[in-house]
Amino acid sequence: MVRRILMHMGPSVGNYRVMLAGVAENVGFATDEFVLAMKESLHGVLEVMGGDDSYLPFIIPGSGTAAMESVTTFLRRGDRVLVVSNGLFGDRWMRIFERYPVEVDSLKATPGLTVTPEEIASKSGGAKYRMTVMTHVETSTGVRAPVAELIEAARQISELTVVDGVASVGGENVEAVRWGADVVLTASQKAIGAPPGLGLLAVRRNLLAGVKGEGVSGYFLDLHNWQPVMEGMLEGRGGYFATPPISTVLSLREAFRMSGEEGLENRIERHRAVASRIADSVEGMGLGIVASPGLRSNTVTGVMLNGLDMNAFLSGCIGRGVEFASGVHPVLKGKYIRIGHMGWVNQNDAAAAIAAIRGTIEGMN
Repeated sequence: MVRRILMHMGPSVGNYRVMLAGVAENVGFATDEFVLAMKESLHGVLEVMGGDDSYLPFIIPGSGTAAMESVTTFLRRGDRVLVVSNGLFGDRWMRIFERYPVEVDSLKATPGLTVTPEEIASKSGGAKYRMTVMTHVETSTGVRAPVAELIEAARQISELTVVDGVASVGGENVEAVRWGADVVLTASQKAIGAPPGLGLLAVRRNLLAGVKGEGVSGYFLDLHNWQPVMEGMLEGRGGYFATPPISTVLSLREAFRMSGEEGLENRIERHRAVASRIADSVEGMGLGIVASPGLRSNTVTGVMLNGLDMNAFLSGCIGRGVEFASGVHPVLKGKYIRIGHMGWVNQNDAAAAIAAIRGTIEGMN
């Protein structure tokens, strides 16, 4: 039997302590045990996102995409939205907003590169945008955008800035306060290293009063419906809007506890060191990296296969105990794979990944 290491985009490399924390009998959403887990997890959200008391944290049932769509809470009919996209998952924002009565504009980058502050500044003509959204780490390419600079440029043309940290929070420096981001969001199953099932957000509190009763969002993802629940949990008195995935929250709380034990700076450095080792090794084997130097993330590496068959390559790696993800960027589809190195990944996992890649290349030649 071959032991499998999951180095996909999420769920990420798992941890038994986190998973077992979700095994609890007869815990209801109104119990003291669950309310405490939510309270601690909400504080954990603020910590990994670099937020403070001026932000209200949210933990909602769903995925990263649910967290993304929930920002329609802050849009009114006819608002203008700018999507800053570095790849397939940046483009997903366009697919979301196109379902709502708002005007959507976009800036797109060549695969491996990022939209620049200058390109954002070029949108200064005409009426201001209500919202600009940008992706910190693009899951389809592994590109890490210079978010601080992009937000500074976006402030000149947009009322609100939203940072998609689905593939970055927990593995990269995320600094909502310092950046001046109005919303930062992520998902439980990525670099935070909990099971899938939760969308996580930090939202400037003053936003929640600004559009109440006027937003275009639907019912379930209207954050105003979740606001009193989150406020109640933070105060230790609970609350209810819809049934939360209780076991997943218990696991999330444990993931945050472990992150605190490790130290956030140490956690980010662990992700950086693993990413650097993998990138150096695959380049040493003659393969390429999708993200340009200086734009490579701590959590995702896109690897160009230089003519090797993608499906055969992935199968070969699985046979050697390591599961990677296929390349999904439409311009490069079939030409590359993606390595997810996030969550509880360590140098032993990196060594196994490198060995699987090397052995697969040798087996295909």
